[in-house]
Amino acid sequence: MTRERLLGSQLAERVAALPPPVVIFNKSHSGSRLIARLAQDQGIFMGAALNESLDALPFLPLVEHVVLEHYPAFELLRRTQEWPPRVRALVDTALDAHLAGHRPGQPWGWKLCETVYILPLIATIFPKARFVHLVRDGRDVAFSDHVSPELPFWRKVYFGNDAVVSWRGMPLDNEAYLERSYLYNARHWLESVRLGRNYGTMLGDAYCEVAYEELCARPDLVGKQFMEFLGLPLDQAGLAATAQAVQTAAIGKFRRQPAWRLHRVQRLIEPTLLAFGYRCDPLPPSRLELLQRWLRHRWQGVKRRVFRA
Repeated sequence: MTRERLLGSQLAERVAALPPPVVIFNKSHSGSRLIARLAQDQGIFMGAALNESLDALPFLPLVEHVVLEHYPAFELLRRTQEWPPRVRALVDTALDAHLAGHRPGQPWGWKLCETVYILPLIATIFPKARFVHLVRDGRDVAFSDHVSPELPFWRKVYFGNDAVVSWRGMPLDNEAYLERSYLYNARHWLESVRLGRNYGTMLGDAYCEVAYEELCARPDLVGKQFMEFLGLPLDQAGLAATAQAVQTAAIGKFRRQPAWRLHRVQRLIEPTLLAFGYRCDPLPPSRLELLQRWLRHRWQGVKRRVFRA
């Protein structure tokens, strides 16, 4: 199905006139401001309406609507000959606000964490786009509070389903989140990074992953690889400016957490941490496991005494 049939001829013509965008996404609080800064320092237009984290706010209404109405199946967007007018209008409005001040032909893109949840839609609109997934150690992200899964949009972001009413016996309201935010944040990280990689696999060579820790440690090398992936020339002065913005104090901050909290987080996300190349030290036994061991030991002692009798 052609983009003209999906988007309508006017919007499709507008999109076709633009260079392919650079689409950056990540789990919130993963340090994505730095990679957005890298793109800006390399002359890539990242938007006219940005917040302090350099998120492209004009795309948020589109993301929210598509997540609430169509994610995760996107069935309506697949089957109809033309996308719903609301979706097409939100795409058009986002481009209007985001591209104000964009020079014709200038490389452009945007960074918005939750874009990951509508990547199939974005890839259909921009078939030559480049997609960059920034990944950070989920243990650090777990101890960076964001927002509770109280509203339907955030329930889909956390769990893929807005009908969820509880998780692990815990409610999904703000009070419960504040009490054990590190567990909810870990679950949010898990959903985001797995979805990003799953969609990215379908995108093939148009997708790449950048580790936040590696970007901070070697901004020169990662910056060069970033621009090679985009097929754009490297600006050395811009790269030096990005390097000056690197801050590493929060990397590994999870190690300053109580062992029992870290234990619960790592148990939840360890397989995915390993899949993304993060080293996990063996977990010490939890208090429950120590109790279970003690009970098994006592039971073995009882059996031995009974058998001797």
